[in-house]
Amino acid sequence: MEPPTPEKLAATNATRALKLVSASLPHLSGLCHSVRVKVTKKYPVAAIGASGLMLVNPRAFSETPLPDLVFVVAHELMHLALDTFGRGGNANPHLVNVAHDYVINDILSVELNRGVPLGGLVRPGARQESLETLVTELARDGTTKPGDCWTVARKKKPKRKKQPKSAIQQELERAGLVPPEPDEPDEEDDDEDECPSGDAMTAEEEAELEPDIGPKERSASRDRVRREAVRSVTLKELRSQMDQATGHGAGADPGASRTLMEAIATAYQPPWQLALQHWLDAVSPGPRSYAKPSRRGAERDDGVILAGRKREGWALHVVMDTSGSMINTLPRILGLLASFCEGAGVNQVHIMQCDVGVTADEWIDPAELTSYKITGFGGSDMSPAMDELSDDPEVNAVLVLTDGYVSYPNEEPPYSVLWGLVDGYTTFNPAYGTVVHVKT
Repeated sequence: MEPPTPEKLAATNATRALKLVSASLPHLSGLCHSVRVKVTKKYPVAAIGASGLMLVNPRAFSETPLPDLVFVVAHELMHLALDTFGRGGNANPHLVNVAHDYVINDILSVELNRGVPLGGLVRPGARQESLETLVTELARDGTTKPGDCWTVARKKKPKRKKQPKSAIQQELERAGLVPPEPDEPDEEDDDEDECPSGDAMTAEEEAELEPDIGPKERSASRDRVRREAVRSVTLKELRSQMDQATGHGAGADPGASRTLMEAIATAYQPPWQLALQHWLDAVSPGPRSYAKPSRRGAERDDGVILAGRKREGWALHVVMDTSGSMINTLPRILGLLASFCEGAGVNQVHIMQCDVGVTADEWIDPAELTSYKITGFGGSDMSPAMDELSDDPEVNAVLVLTDGYVSYPNEEPPYSVLWGLVDGYTTFNPAYGTVVHVKT
């Protein structure tokens, strides 16, 4: 029997590596079953696309030890789990790719308890840094070289040294008696010289490599991958953080757990900010004063009439989804919200936290968002908060920040609703309100 070709062996090893990743990192098992493997020389080791197309190099995946391939495959899946393709915003895609390479390799070196193989990019402690901070640093310092996650595979073969010409040969060439010898081509791997930089494919590359898959089917694949990515992050982060904070996971009780979230500031202007500003311009009420007494002090029995909230800037009503699936996203939501409030002149934020019930209802200054206590991590039902706001005739507009995996009132409330869909279910399509995709 003839030995398998490098292409066939590479495909077999990629499948084995995916199975081992499912066993060693079970939170990635859903993504392992969502990717499609294609063997090609286009990339020196491996690459991944947003719809789940994973490319593997035949030489790298036929010659590299299987434990190293497990690391490589897990690395590519982590690009999907951490949403490398959606997190970048307006930043340079290559810088985002490199920044996430550092973060992912540092995470996996700890989770798999081994060093980064194949000359992968290493930055100790990168797992504790935000993507935005790393992207900003890379852009400022120009430290993107070598610029590829896996550098060993790009090492070129040494050039073959040319033998010097003899004195007789040189004289004969000068006299025109013999033609000059042509330069010998360098012995290098031309295929890898033309490999793209980085390991994150563009949508155009995916379409070129899989011409049999149409735009509609590819879009459906991206949605499936995104759902699995959300689940993978939820399984990993929810279990580890809840175990540390309370010793148990998410439950059915509203506000079962509490933790202090430190907001992560965004490094670039989010495109959703303009849409939110236009929405606020259309629905925001005018200022309030003693001419309209506050209803929130009506229950007092001392006869004191409290003034309504006189707002020189915006006052923003927010229903915040604090279900378990949001735990990894909440710090960035707070950072984005703080960034928006600063840029749009919002001077007060009314936040209602909700998992399966209202777990917090408070008015705060935007500056307090930088260090804010979240109470929740239970289920996913926005109805209690939205129904409570429906009972307040002074509320005419509400921003709901969620990943879309939630329940909400069937009937349209008596106020305008803007759904801020935060890195979540891309086909979320409520019967009322406006949906804006908020990329963190």
